[in-house]
Amino acid sequence: MELIERAALLATINDKFEQTLSGEGQCVLVTGEPGIGKTTLVNVFCKSIKPQYNVYWGMCDALFSPRPLAPLHDLWIQLRRGLPETQINVDDRTALFYHVLQELHRENKGVVVVFEDIHWADEATLDFIKFLGRRISQLKCLFILTYRDDEVHARHPLRNVLGQLYADSLTRLQLEPFSRQVVETMAAAKGYSGEEVYNITGGNPFYVTEILASYSRGVPENIRDSILSVYNRQDEDTKMLWEMLSIFPAGFEVQYLEQLQPRYKEAVKYCFDSKILVVRNGLIFFKHQLYSQTIEASLTPFLRTTLNRQILSMFLEAFEQNQEVERIIHHAKNAGAAELIARYAPMAAYKSAVAGAHADAARLYCLAIEHKRYIAQEKLAEYHELYAYECYLIHQHKEAISYTEQALDFWKEQRNIEKIGDNLRFLSRLWWYEGHRSRAEEFGIMAVEILQSTQASRAKAMAYSNMAMLKMLVDQTDECLDWGQKASEVAHEINDQETLAHALNSIGSSLMTDYNSVSEGMSFLQQSLKIALKHSFHEHVARAYTALGSNAVSMKLYDVANENLNLGILYCQERDMDSLRLYMVGYKARLCLETGAWNEAYELANILLETEDLLPVIKAGALVTFGLLKLRRGEPGALELLSEARTIAFDTMELHRIIPALSALLEYEWLLGAILVETAVLDRVVQMIRQTKKITDDNKLFFWLKRARKDYILTEGSDHRHDQERLSAAYWEKLGCPYEYALTLFDGDEDDMKQALTIVQKLGADTVYDKMRQSMRSVGLKKIPRGKRLSTRSNSAQLTTRELDVLHHLRTGMQNREIAEKLFISAKTVDHHISALLLKLNVSSRVKAVHEALKLGIVK
Repeated sequence: MELIERAALLATINDKFEQTLSGEGQCVLVTGEPGIGKTTLVNVFCKSIKPQYNVYWGMCDALFSPRPLAPLHDLWIQLRRGLPETQINVDDRTALFYHVLQELHRENKGVVVVFEDIHWADEATLDFIKFLGRRISQLKCLFILTYRDDEVHARHPLRNVLGQLYADSLTRLQLEPFSRQVVETMAAAKGYSGEEVYNITGGNPFYVTEILASYSRGVPENIRDSILSVYNRQDEDTKMLWEMLSIFPAGFEVQYLEQLQPRYKEAVKYCFDSKILVVRNGLIFFKHQLYSQTIEASLTPFLRTTLNRQILSMFLEAFEQNQEVERIIHHAKNAGAAELIARYAPMAAYKSAVAGAHADAARLYCLAIEHKRYIAQEKLAEYHELYAYECYLIHQHKEAISYTEQALDFWKEQRNIEKIGDNLRFLSRLWWYEGHRSRAEEFGIMAVEILQSTQASRAKAMAYSNMAMLKMLVDQTDECLDWGQKASEVAHEINDQETLAHALNSIGSSLMTDYNSVSEGMSFLQQSLKIALKHSFHEHVARAYTALGSNAVSMKLYDVANENLNLGILYCQERDMDSLRLYMVGYKARLCLETGAWNEAYELANILLETEDLLPVIKAGALVTFGLLKLRRGEPGALELLSEARTIAFDTMELHRIIPALSALLEYEWLLGAILVETAVLDRVVQMIRQTKKITDDNKLFFWLKRARKDYILTEGSDHRHDQERLSAAYWEKLGCPYEYALTLFDGDEDDMKQALTIVQKLGADTVYDKMRQSMRSVGLKKIPRGKRLSTRSNSAQLTTRELDVLHHLRTGMQNREIAEKLFISAKTVDHHISALLLKLNVSSRVKAVHEALKLGIVK
């Protein structure tokens, strides 16, 4: 049995046993809260000395009427070793004590006596502990006593006994909970959040182990039974106190305790002594959240409602004065106080949104809307707008569209022009995310038409800025700059910094994606970011990082891209802003693909494609990345992915989605010889590129046209703004694009070809590797390098098919119970497979197993 963070304690017990063997017996007190590992520690020690030395155990029981001398009876039965019962009267306490002492004297080699749970010992047993403890130095005996310190209060009789033992033969060992670091390591190995497990268990080993072994929600049964057994032993006042405290997830103020119930004062003193309750920052908490969860779950619905109503009736005014609207909502929800929920949920939602807790904000606005009969119609329409905006941020766009449409219907009835225009503008944004360019433009134009004759307002400025964004996304730079200028003028007129940040973003993006104005565009985007950060405009901070990162990927400024994407993804993660986070993850996957980090690209794209209801504008890029990797590696399913990407891309009508999708299909043609893209489609897209006035020779589409469609004529001539250096292998090498470097290098001499072959082999591009070897043979080259294909290098750890299945799901971050559901096996079986994986891969955690498998090429 492995001991965790107990090595020093075990060493102390061993030292005391060595001292015992020299003829000077010792008492060792092993103490700590329930589940802390007292028995485990003693067991490990005892097993280490068997069978060379005898070990005798005695147990105290948590009975309403404890058996007198129960552990001593256990000890005497073991000591007699077959002697007839008539030899000693075990009911004669004094005689029994001395006969036990005599038997222990006969243990010349040394002996260990363990009494467990002496906090439950009866008075007679305590007398024996004092009797033997005061004589222990005469024996070759190590006397180990375990007890729960949280049950030994100031007046417990055990304290008097322990105080009468000799200090020079007495050692106290206090067991502490696991450290946060250990819990996080254990949790990570099982696929759980270490922080969450530590917070609810406090590091208690029993609780930690049970939580990690449980594959169902809620408190594990073993823990629940343990806690309720403690609860049921309390007096009525203590039980009532625990029931009341269980409904306060964030703790309860000490100052309010007497107001709650004067009799609780004595009960809480006992709970502090037993360390079941603790005080932090003036608040009373259960030491372990599991106590709170278990006791609250045991309350009847009627009692739970009654307790929460009692809290509201007593403390609503105090909560209001302290602006603790979250507490009001918590108790109102559990008390069924609908009117209070309708009044306070929007306040809490606003606070959450300002703090960056956008998922909480959405949940709270939704909660308010559920109680709409207590809300005025105009206010309800505003809550619909606010809820829709939060849904937009957290990647729940269908909800956002639905509630924006409901708000729009109400404002149309009220003939509120400004509100109608603003909701139309927001629908334009939402439909763009859904990949419906035509609907986005339709709503955007309607918003401008309705608002253009009105006075300067934020709605009007945002309508103009939205049009700038739409024009930027289809590379209509002049139109973008025009609309952006109009939006900025209105924003300056009314001092609307938020719209100004929005407009600068579109202007900057449009300029940054032109080789003639990259620096100027980045400067505008930095201005947008600065404004957004200063005013805590969360969406616009994220949009600035998104624009800087995604545009830098497009312009192959990979260091700039990596820095801004990493900052942006982290910023969004901390604020529940999944829409923009996922958008940036898509570009991060593309960045990894283009710079040769294919395993990471594969993993990121796969995670995106497994995301529920992934927005089309994000999905298109993920499909291209995932499809290209499958194509290059020779994995099935590439064409289906790339075809879907093409469909989505053309719906968006945006070249920065269309070009990657068509280029990927052309690469498919080059590798496998199938014609997938119609000439008319190519003509149309080439014409769209020329109209943007941003044509370059390293454009993805032209790069692949030259390989897959050598007979395709780029009519009307190409705007060769860049010399042949841009087409050279050295150019791609300098950029850090190993795949394109290898393909361009392959156009050189024999040495170049061999070097290119080595590069694609290292990348794991099996399909490309085969094509290159075939080309080299066809021109008569000999001594072509022959290395192991990725497919034959895979599974070097000799994993079984089922272990590979489990490993695949581990890579996606699934927990054991989720893997079990996917594979139709038990969670315990999954646990066994993971243990086998860790052994075969020679690693200590699930995360390390995935990293090692990626490194070995077992998973991609």
